[in-house]
Amino acid sequence: MTASHSTIAVSYLQALFDHLRLKGVTAAEVLDGAQIDLADRDARVAEAVAAGCFNRAAARLGDEFIGIHVGEQIRPGHYGVVGYVGMACATLGEAMLCLQRYQAMVLDVGALPLELKGTEVRLGWRPDDQSHFYRHMAEFNLAALVTFIRWITGQPLAPLRIEFPYPAPVRLEEQQRVFGCPLRFDADCYRLVVPLSWNELPLIQPDPAMRQLMDRLAEKQLLTLRRQDDDLVTQARRLLAQKLSEGEASLDRIAAAMNVSSRSLQRRLQDQELSFSQLLDEVRRELAERYLEDPALDLTDLAFLLGYSEQSAFTRAFKRWHGRAPAEARAQMRTAANTVARFPEGKPG
Repeated sequence: MTASHSTIAVSYLQALFDHLRLKGVTAAEVLDGAQIDLADRDARVAEAVAAGCFNRAAARLGDEFIGIHVGEQIRPGHYGVVGYVGMACATLGEAMLCLQRYQAMVLDVGALPLELKGTEVRLGWRPDDQSHFYRHMAEFNLAALVTFIRWITGQPLAPLRIEFPYPAPVRLEEQQRVFGCPLRFDADCYRLVVPLSWNELPLIQPDPAMRQLMDRLAEKQLLTLRRQDDDLVTQARRLLAQKLSEGEASLDRIAAAMNVSSRSLQRRLQDQELSFSQLLDEVRRELAERYLEDPALDLTDLAFLLGYSEQSAFTRAFKRWHGRAPAEARAQMRTAANTVARFPEGKPG
């Protein structure tokens, strides 16, 4: 994954460049020097880089509705293997579950769990930054999804409503034209709300054999993406170990050192069923056990190296981990070491 760790697939961003080409604008004119291999359909693009491309495209074309206009031209191929999985499903409900499951492969920017509420189905996103900087890309995401739903069902469906986390723009005619539903602003996230009855709608190209094949491919690609998340956790552990003694082991400091936002790092840790405080606690525990074996370190030094302002705070944490004080644990370790030294074969007496 890229440095920001909140990414979208190049195949998905290609929809923007396809639109620009038809307008006589090259990709280079909006990439602003970003190094993206557009020929690599498996490559990833940082969320902020993609949003910047949309913003520069809007300025270049003088199109304040660029996200809407690109989104309504989306095709299944822009979603990669995820699009083909969705197309091969029997019903729209089945396809939406697949999109939810594999969404990170297309758009890995803070998807919320699919929510059923009464007669509504809600799909939401909360990216790292919900400011106007992301407006065009967010509108692209929503317009693309609505267009994709219409494509695979063959019906001009209109959602119940669409929600945005920013104030209403002065002009809304294009949003109203493309979405064809009420628009709600100043919401808590981006959200598409559709009727529960849509789940039963049949798709126009169901193909069980293709679905099975594409599912296997999607699972393989998703596993690869998640392994990259594991690498991020490893990196966070290493930075915590380095920065504890410097007093810079806060979430914001570690995220900045990794060139990600604090929210992005939290979300990645949550994907691994971890919180930042849990990770910090684990790293401190591992280091404490290692440092305790060094007789040159007294307990005050040890507490400092672990980022504790007082030795008493370290002692309380150690008791929580091991059920005994660090001084007692060190004494037991020394006794065990002396026993091994006296009886190297492990056979006293």
